[in-house]
Amino acid sequence: MHFLNPLALLGMVATIIPLAIHLLHRGRSSPLPFSNLRFLRALDQTRMRSLRLRQWLVLLLRTLVVALIILAFSRPSFKESGTGLLGSSVPTAAVILLDRSYSSAYRQPAGRLFDLLRGQATALLSLFSPRDEVTVVPFAARPEQVLENPDRLRELIQELAPGEGITDIEAALERAAQLLTSRVDWNREILLLTDLARYNWSDVTPRDADWLPGASVYVSDPADGERANIYIRDLLLDSWMQTAGRKHTIHVVFGNSSSRPATATSADLYVNGERIQRREFDLPAGDFLQTDFTFTPRGPGPLSGYVEIEDDGLVLDNRRYFTLYVPESLQVLLVGAERGDTYYARRALTAGSSIDPVLDVRQALMEELSPEILAGTNVVALCNLVRLSPERTRLLHDYAADGGGIIIFPSPRVDLSYLNRHLLPALVPATVKGRRGVPGSDGSQYQRLDPSRPYHLLFDGLLSSDSELPRFWASFEILPKPDLKTLAFFDDGHPALVEGRVAAGRVLLFAGPLDLTWNDLPRRGIFVPLLHRLSRYLSLPPDQGLSYLVGQTAQRQLPSPLSAGARVQAESPSGRKFHLEAELSSGRTLWKVPILSESGLWRLLSEGEVVDRFPVNVDTRESDLGPIPVAELARIFGSDRLRLIRPDDDLREAVLRNRYGRELWRECLILAVCLLLWELWLSRAPREKRAAAT
Repeated sequence: MHFLNPLALLGMVATIIPLAIHLLHRGRSSPLPFSNLRFLRALDQTRMRSLRLRQWLVLLLRTLVVALIILAFSRPSFKESGTGLLGSSVPTAAVILLDRSYSSAYRQPAGRLFDLLRGQATALLSLFSPRDEVTVVPFAARPEQVLENPDRLRELIQELAPGEGITDIEAALERAAQLLTSRVDWNREILLLTDLARYNWSDVTPRDADWLPGASVYVSDPADGERANIYIRDLLLDSWMQTAGRKHTIHVVFGNSSSRPATATSADLYVNGERIQRREFDLPAGDFLQTDFTFTPRGPGPLSGYVEIEDDGLVLDNRRYFTLYVPESLQVLLVGAERGDTYYARRALTAGSSIDPVLDVRQALMEELSPEILAGTNVVALCNLVRLSPERTRLLHDYAADGGGIIIFPSPRVDLSYLNRHLLPALVPATVKGRRGVPGSDGSQYQRLDPSRPYHLLFDGLLSSDSELPRFWASFEILPKPDLKTLAFFDDGHPALVEGRVAAGRVLLFAGPLDLTWNDLPRRGIFVPLLHRLSRYLSLPPDQGLSYLVGQTAQRQLPSPLSAGARVQAESPSGRKFHLEAELSSGRTLWKVPILSESGLWRLLSEGEVVDRFPVNVDTRESDLGPIPVAELARIFGSDRLRLIRPDDDLREAVLRNRYGRELWRECLILAVCLLLWELWLSRAPREKRAAAT
């Protein structure tokens, strides 16, 4: 037996009230002489004994009624496992996990979900005595700093607010398990206060039968009807195809997590702070819809913007940011040992220049390479490379380090020793082993580019038709090293196109020559747009167009004039600034932003001038607010330890009930009412007295 409100037992002194009233209202009897009727006197004595017995019984019933009412207010409880009179004989170690992911910022009619969860966390603190140990762990994508100062715990909880990260339930539970592991003989509790949005729950895998060491797990369900949400799932743009004065299309994917369709939804496109276009559309229930926006860049240079939809219950996923770069000119230099080596590349890029006014194609022989020819050149394409002199090899190394782009198509007669020992080590972290396949075969044995394997966005839309996929009868085998990026694969899994980075430049290495006895790539329809896109891609400034998600780390490569000793500041969308340190990686100087905590447009500044900007968006996997099924919760925690608190239930009461057993105050009140009815029946006037009164 345990009393949840033991102070109410002090009210037991009120049980003497019925006795006091009884004693105060007892009058002294005065004998009156009457006729000597002995039989009447004997009869009266018998009746008086019965009346006194009834009075004492009524007094007892009234005392018990008062005692039971006071007992109900003291909230007695009973648990078969046995607890002391004043509760458990062991202290409690509890971890309160408070969800700060951006989905907890959802606004219901009663207010934000996070405010409800924060209020529950504050109310739970009253359940613990000074000998208990309670820890609050805010979490989103990772557990945050533990709050355990008992004197300031309420104040610290009130200072918390929802962030912009996603939920990682498993990491939060693992942190709670670590905090409870050492409390072997204690009563252990995990109180999970979350919005129960379904994202990330499927990734939670119990480590063993007791992966949460002997702890009861309380999960509060804050649902207040369906949480409908409309959001921007993704934004796609071909940043390498921008040209001033020409229209460009932005593909935007919208999502609706509601069970009802959304009609007349409006979305706006903003570029450099100016609203460019508005679209209206209907969103199917629980589905996605792609809508295209168009705009025309007015001039060259960096651009930034976002697409925004109207506000709803969750506003953080109503914007999607982007940046892009519009070049003023793009000069491509085609280099070959002979004029014929550049034939296919020249024809392809000449065709591309008819639709791309910034593209300027030139050609030169290997022996003509010089600093003067490379001056002002954005991209160098080495067509059917055999080998270069040491001077021209160093010239290309310096060119790439200064921010130039290089495409390498090895010749069928390439000097592999030169390639692997002298040219590639400073440009591409890979080794070219040798030839695979037989050039000029009958066509029965060949490889193709694999559209099912991960490939770069450069190939988007180019690998969809089997009839247009080039055939490779022979190719070079590329052996990757660390930091190598593969842009496309052959269908046998070997790399077809790889990328290396050196200082401020980028270098692409293709696994075959531009030779029709090795492949028919120059004859396929994808060759012209692919070579055009590759040239555009290599001409972009470092990391241009790259987008990040909240919670990630950004490593930005800045323009070459900035040395590793330059003072660079990062500025968040809210205006918070902090200094960055340069890091050297694979010959490149990178500026690392450790944690991207806000969505929006981030800027890097050097001496007060903006040297870089990049977009950061929320991870929209968190935007699906549908609740996790109860069966899934039982799978994760086990039905014996899980305590799911429904919206109509009191979380505090549920914890007490599980900790101390079933409360008996209802039984006390019912018994008090029964005794009161019995007392009313006993204290009624006798029948003959009522008859005499009439």
